[in-house]
Amino acid sequence: MPTLYAEIDINAPQSVVWDALIRKDQWRFWNTFLYDCDPGLPIARGGEIFLSMQRLEGDEETEFQPLITMLRPPYMMRWVSSIPGLRSEHMFELRETMPGRTRYLHREIFSGILSKVFLPFIRQDERQGIQRMAQQLKMHVENSMLRNSQQDRFDPYAQDYRNRPVDRPVERLYDGPYNRPNYDRPNYDRPNYDHPNYDRPSYDRPYDGDGYDDRNGYPGGDSYRPRRRR
Repeated sequence: MPTLYAEIDINAPQSVVWDALIRKDQWRFWNTFLYDCDPGLPIARGGEIFLSMQRLEGDEETEFQPLITMLRPPYMMRWVSSIPGLRSEHMFELRETMPGRTRYLHREIFSGILSKVFLPFIRQDERQGIQRMAQQLKMHVENSMLRNSQQDRFDPYAQDYRNRPVDRPVERLYDGPYNRPNYDRPNYDRPNYDHPNYDRPSYDRPYDGDGYDDRNGYPGGDSYRPRRRR
């Protein structure tokens, strides 16, 4: 039986590649070969999904409704679409060749009386579409992992702060002398709630070194007097 084939190695764990592959509602962001026409239809064994295919970028789309015949996460998915005289089966397979590295395989097998009639006209274009999807899946998964690793590297909340004990509050990031965490803030930069005169108005505070003197009502006590006008 005629078979089209694409294979590529992706630098990502098998579970990550599988998650990107079966989330068909997200295909429109990276996949230019297969499109999801009905996100409400889930990928489930024995169920149908509604897709469209664009063999060449910018070419007309072909709609079809394949039946999911096999679903073995995170290893394999198969679907079958057929019209009178022509049957097409897509097989997606993932193999973890080493930790953090996955081999992606996509096969399409044609059968039926009309396969010999239609296949010469679509073979080359459909092969390019299958290979294009493999390349785009690789780029999508690896770029997503790169962005996540960079975010974890430069976001302190994703590293040190994520492992902070529960009873210790999360401090704000230091961006200046007035935005330091409380334990690093100087004494003059935070109120003294324990001071006996903290909640008293300024005009009612006795002189205690903070610059107020209730004896004459002027800051600085006896060391300061306003000048009289001459």
